[in-house]
Amino acid sequence: MGLEGEIGGSKLDLALYGNLNDKWVIFGGVHSKASLAERVSDDVPTSVAMMKKGLISILYTFDSKSFPPPHGNLLNKGELGSFANPSDKRKYIEDHGSFDGCFSYNTRTQPSINATKSGKMIYVSKLDKTSDHFVEFVSDSWEKYKKKY
Repeated sequence: MGLEGEIGGSKLDLALYGNLNDKWVIFGGVHSKASLAERVSDDVPTSVAMMKKGLISILYTFDSKSFPPPHGNLLNKGELGSFANPSDKRKYIEDHGSFDGCFSYNTRTQPSINATKSGKMIYVSKLDKTSDHFVEFVSDSWEKYKKKY
């Protein structure tokens, strides 16, 4: 990815490849998490470094966190907060733009509803053809990447 010396070689969970001029190239990656708290101290710097190099960086999460700890009330509300009352983790996306987009597969996650400070959004998907915007987002990102080269 051209990030040797900036980030550890094992910091990215999934690489995104595309075929450009009969050659496979990495155009981005996916940080796959049960919850953002899982490795936020690794993922945010890695994501920011990737985006500075023109690579797409996506957070893919189940936004799963039981409240109150340790076992909760059996209702998983996630940890991203709401647009009106954002958590620090939500601010990584909507305010600071630490990821190009966040795809949550917890239907209780509240998606971004308005333009955000960073322009980056939180999407809620259900792993079905009609409501999963992840594939479209990745495909669009690949098309934008190809135009640069």
